[in-house]
Amino acid sequence: MSDKKIILVGENNLTRSILAEAILKKIFRQKNITNVEVISRGLIVLFSEPISPKAAAVLYENGCEEVTKRSSELTQEDMDGADLVLTMGKGETDHIREHFEVNTTCMFLGTFIDMEEEIPDVMEDNKEAYEACFDLMRQAMEAAADRIILELISP
Repeated sequence: MSDKKIILVGENNLTRSILAEAILKKIFRQKNITNVEVISRGLIVLFSEPISPKAAAVLYENGCEEVTKRSSELTQEDMDGADLVLTMGKGETDHIREHFEVNTTCMFLGTFIDMEEEIPDVMEDNKEAYEACFDLMRQAMEAAADRIILELISP
């Protein structure tokens, strides 16, 4: 059983939040951190969809495991068990606070790692766009992992 649970929330849980989940899991695996559960969710998921094959290819090529992930909607049950909730966009944090009972730290990823701008979602359906998003997300998740380890796991 995990000691800590981190939720990464995107608008529809098809790109950024899934990339963030896969990258953070890989970082924790590389650091032999096994007591943290990392999941991703979306705020607007009308039905579960698989991630883009191009996103799956980028994850696979970068040694990440989430190549068959499907989108999932954020629930109050998810929130109740969370130790940290990081959103991919600034507006998503507000949405969560308005529509869920929040009993934990919930903030925009950029605020968490002192990065002012949002990582843009993939707008073009080509592998290069997913690679660019992955590279930006990897940098952000490395910074987030450092803070999570320091403040949430190590104490």
